[in-house]
Amino acid sequence: MVKSEKAAFLDLNRSFFLNQLRVLNICFGEKGNISQDNATWAESWVLRWTPEAEIQLVECTLKGDTISQAVSFEIKERVENAKDIGVIALAIEDAFNCGMSSALNYATAALQKMAVDAVALEQLSITAYRLSEIIKYGNIRFLELSPLVPIIKQLFFRACIILPNECACDDGGSKVVIKAIEQLNKCERAHDFLNSEQWLKTIKYIAQKDDINTKISGFAAAILLEKGKMDEDNLSSEIKRRLSKGLPAALGAGYFEGLAMKNHYALIARVGLWKTLDEYLESLDDEEFKRALVFLRRAFADFNSNEKYSITENLGEIWGVDKQQLSETINSPLSKQAQELIDSLDDFDFDL
Repeated sequence: MVKSEKAAFLDLNRSFFLNQLRVLNICFGEKGNISQDNATWAESWVLRWTPEAEIQLVECTLKGDTISQAVSFEIKERVENAKDIGVIALAIEDAFNCGMSSALNYATAALQKMAVDAVALEQLSITAYRLSEIIKYGNIRFLELSPLVPIIKQLFFRACIILPNECACDDGGSKVVIKAIEQLNKCERAHDFLNSEQWLKTIKYIAQKDDINTKISGFAAAILLEKGKMDEDNLSSEIKRRLSKGLPAALGAGYFEGLAMKNHYALIARVGLWKTLDEYLESLDDEEFKRALVFLRRAFADFNSNEKYSITENLGEIWGVDKQQLSETINSPLSKQAQELIDSLDDFDFDL
């Protein structure tokens, strides 16, 4: 928290200067971690002067007579050599952090031209996300950011259009798509000028689709839950449909894995969901159970101890047993037979 306008001015210009050195790869300052949740603009720097920093500073004179001229040259060169919009978006971010209005305008114009032909979901999402983070700062660095708004709107809308087709992928590809969905969802939450109606329509479509990666469908359903756009009855119906005896176990468990990637407590609070999952697992034969267990282990890997305890409370209620005793049993060391089953999952053949 700055105590005066003068102190704020000094802090801002220190930030400009240290970011300029960072862009030039001069190892004088390194950004540290901050714990101020309500001040995303805050910066913490660790400074150390070394002989290497002095050499790097001398070498930068080849790019300009001053630090700001060298930074302008560096950013312009990166923009001119950029192969995709993600590189230019990073240059825009650096120009913004360095307080370089002319470099920011140059990179923004280049992005606007290249964005017309951008088609890769990963590039669209990461670029939109980077622009979103810059716009969220407002005018705190006293730079004009309004030219970025039509670009992020264009990128966001295009991502909404191509996203459903990108969801027909394998498990490896699903990681890229889910990351893109999360980035786009953060953009939509942060800015009311983005097309929220189109985004909600796209997410609903993905959550209901059967012929795409089920982990992605589950993740889309998790976003709908988070937004309050999927009620208990719809969730229960979808879970029963996905976790049915007629479908391969890997598909049903994959859907649940995606569903469990967000909003753990929202899932824990729905006892009906755990009853459906229990009935589903009870219906599987040994081989199907092994398949499902591989995915469910991943789904529960990010649940903390308190969340796992809450799940055991739900199971205790479903099974009609003492919750405390059940928790102690589940958290006790595995039997030799159970451990052998867990170990065997690493070599399980999925016939892929």
